[in-house]
Amino acid sequence: MSGRRINMFVTAALYLLFQFVLCDGAAASENEEHAEIIGLNSSPLILGMSICALKADSGPCKALHTRYYFDIHTGHCELFNFGGCQGNENNFLTLAECQKTCVVKDVPKKTERSRLKNEKPSFCLLEYDPGVCRGLIPRYFYNKESQQCEKFQYGGCLGNQNNFKSLQECQNTCHDRVPSGNSLQIDDDHMVFGTNSNNSAPNIKQVVRQGERNSWKKTDHGCYIFLLAICTFIQMCFWELAGSLWIMHAG
Repeated sequence: MSGRRINMFVTAALYLLFQFVLCDGAAASENEEHAEIIGLNSSPLILGMSICALKADSGPCKALHTRYYFDIHTGHCELFNFGGCQGNENNFLTLAECQKTCVVKDVPKKTERSRLKNEKPSFCLLEYDPGVCRGLIPRYFYNKESQQCEKFQYGGCLGNQNNFKSLQECQNTCHDRVPSGNSLQIDDDHMVFGTNSNNSAPNIKQVVRQGERNSWKKTDHGCYIFLLAICTFIQMCFWELAGSLWIMHAG
């Protein structure tokens, strides 16, 4: 009877340990995904032409010609071996040609229109364009239908000039009127305070966040609680096992 009980405790302990390994693996996977998203947000890529987003293609032929292509992952022109036929247009004879075509060194900044004027730049009337890359970078564009600055997901390269890093930049560039009086505006998804022209009560606008940025930490915290429960259970099993062995030895 005591041997059967020992087997039950050992089986249960191994099962709980296996479940903890699965839990810890899921937490690590979520951490990697979060790190990848942060990486995308930190440095969006701007390309000179859409062909620069194509992958290196050696073609079906078997020659070994040294060529250059633009790698959207490194952001630089890299060497590759071209087979000699077909392939794609992301294929350059020299490093200088690749850099001239694909590398944008100085991106002209959008000039905010004068506060004394009401006209908006023509690019404010363009539809939002996420580009050809597959990043998930939060940006703002001016919606000519709603006449408001709205959020969208930018892929990371190409697109058009109706693309702003902050809500304030979009409003200052494309909105029809600039609020008079003193105002305090904070970027992105925070509260925006402003006063109107007749000095009435301040207008308050709050944008609700789409998701909790640190929610990925919850899984990791749960795993540590689960580990504590496993340790407690194993300790109980150990004392039960020791007691059973002592009884068997005494008998």
